[in-house]
Amino acid sequence: MAQDLQKQFIAFDASLPADADAFVRMQHERSLLSVFQSIPFPILRDARIAYLQASKSSADIIHFLQSYRPNLAIYAGSFNPFHLGHLNIVHKAAAIFEKVIIARGINPEKDTDEAIWNAGALDMFETAEFAGLLTQFIDAHAQYGNVTLVKGLRNGDDLDYEVNQLRFMETMYPQLKVVFIQCDKEYEHISSTALRNLERIQPGLSKPFLP
Repeated sequence: MAQDLQKQFIAFDASLPADADAFVRMQHERSLLSVFQSIPFPILRDARIAYLQASKSSADIIHFLQSYRPNLAIYAGSFNPFHLGHLNIVHKAAAIFEKVIIARGINPEKDTDEAIWNAGALDMFETAEFAGLLTQFIDAHAQYGNVTLVKGLRNGDDLDYEVNQLRFMETMYPQLKVVFIQCDKEYEHISSTALRNLERIQPGLSKPFLP
């Protein structure tokens, strides 16, 4: 990955004017996250710092990256399956936060068929899986970024359910920050449960609703 990233960094820096001042250079470094969304930030940061050090870049820029804490969104769910309504929420979150991490919770009490996770449709974003408490997953990422949990909503019923779940999480993780994002109207009728039922009736019926 390191060699591939070096080539991508060269292309990434091609747009940076040679006489750019410190502010422009820092903004350029911040844009790394939007360009390399799919790469976990600690890996991206360390590779970028190594590249800048080898290129004898400004110590101020390197220090900026070493201390930088991006605004991260974690969008978590069982995503069984991940559908167009979920993707709509992801794109809205990406317009607000510097980076979106799509986290699939592994619940042994639910059907977690790997095939319907469909992570391949999300190549431009970072995807992850976690078992256990979501608060533990959030806390691990809070070590290097400012984390906000994104909750997607279709209607008022979703809001009632999510607020109830949120109260439990807040007792375990009082510093939790949450943003609710409403999906567009055209996706309000789509749910993972409905799509699983369609697949039971006839395999392939859910495809129009998947990324």
